[in-house]
Amino acid sequence: MEKNNEKKSNKFKSVMLSFLNYVKFIFVDFFTSFKYNKMKLPGMLVAIPGIFLGFFLTFHIPVVNSYSFVSAGYVGGDYVETVYFPDISALVLFILVLFGILNLFTAFSMMSKKNLGSVITSTITTVIIVAAGILYLYMLFLYVQLRSGAEPIVVVKDELGNIIPFTWSTNYLASLISVVVSMVCSVVGVILGFIFYDRNYKKVKF
Repeated sequence: MEKNNEKKSNKFKSVMLSFLNYVKFIFVDFFTSFKYNKMKLPGMLVAIPGIFLGFFLTFHIPVVNSYSFVSAGYVGGDYVETVYFPDISALVLFILVLFGILNLFTAFSMMSKKNLGSVITSTITTVIIVAAGILYLYMLFLYVQLRSGAEPIVVVKDELGNIIPFTWSTNYLASLISVVVSMVCSVVGVILGFIFYDRNYKKVKF
């Protein structure tokens, strides 16, 4: 009985040791690959918007749906409606997600081709992401400003008619952080791409 338990214990240790060696090999191989492919880090940074913007849609959508840039009320007996900014947040979010996905393809192109053309393509998609990201953040902070203060300009009320003060919920924080991280990582990735791209690359002609 003891021998069987000892055999099972040794077998388990052998399996665990093999598994740990396998994991170690994967990590060592992964980090070693950066040494031989200097475009791997830039490519991974450029790919981040596709991951963050796509997977964080569950946070972005409630934020976009909550936006209101219009205040309305009676002034001197007249109904006045003031529009502070056109609500194009859904369109801007669509552009961010679309070009975030395109960045995934340009990132893989950077890592595989390692040429100037792939970096330029990534630069174009990154410029659009940054422009849309700035616009998205502007609308987010404008909405926060309109909702904040002792007398908010844009008022949101509950079922009893009480004004709901603005609070930085998880949705707003996650949306803000993901957009900022996507913009910064993509820009850094493109800059590194221009530094590390293969200057000896020649296109093969058939």
